[in-house]
Amino acid sequence: MLNLDDFTQALVRRNLLSNDKYVSGIEAGTEVFKGSGRLEPRSYSADIG
Repeated sequence: MLNLDDFTQALVRRNLLSNDKYVSGIEAGTEVFKGSGRLEPRSYSADIG
């Protein structure tokens, strides 16, 4: 599990992200450069709050 709040706050602390930015979407997928790719999630959830 990835806690996006912890991740973005770490970026803010390192001055890699301004604290006035926000997440506008969440996506999952593959970035295929050669050959083929496949993603078979068994579950997906996002808790906002």
